[in-house]
Amino acid sequence: MGSSTDKPVISRIAIAGAGGIGGFVAAGLYDYGVNRQQFEFSSMEIDVFDDDVVDVGNLLHQNFTEDDLGKMKADLLAERYAMNPIKRFMEVKDFPKYDLIFSCVDSMTFRKALYQWGWENPGKAYWIDGRCNSRNIGVYNSKVSRKQLESDLTDSTERRGCLRAIDKEKKVSHITPQVVASMMLQLFLNYLRGEPTTDKILVYI
Repeated sequence: MGSSTDKPVISRIAIAGAGGIGGFVAAGLYDYGVNRQQFEFSSMEIDVFDDDVVDVGNLLHQNFTEDDLGKMKADLLAERYAMNPIKRFMEVKDFPKYDLIFSCVDSMTFRKALYQWGWENPGKAYWIDGRCNSRNIGVYNSKVSRKQLESDLTDSTERRGCLRAIDKEKKVSHITPQVVASMMLQLFLNYLRGEPTTDKILVYI
């Protein structure tokens, strides 16, 4: 673990992805900021990036209901949790605008771009990256060593969801997207409090 640091000032936050992980990250930020008053939610501007609408398959593992079908995910989360909807995929050009980025997308291409931007711009935005593949989960952050991060990157260009195809086919749901979101939120709280956040977390259930 690393040593404690001064508490950072966070004014702008981005949530990249409003699906399986991002929906629960948004809910958790609102809960711990507004309801539990663990940080000054009202002093932060939070943008939710997503270019997708809710479909029936999303109801198995995402933070949506039947009433949300056909609606933009970013709009739904923004309305519920006092955030700003950005109805497109987050891009590299957006990264410098934020103090903290939650990576909740199913794209290794995006993940590699975020990591690379972080390496080229040390001391800029702190990022937290959550991954989920049915029962296998991972949580990374920008304090993890480059060697460790590079070892878990691939050349895949697919955008995959939190559920494997076989689980979607059989309509099998897992709680792991919520587990990943909770772990990401704890890292966020640790970071805000100036506590160590240098480890990556991998769990195979």
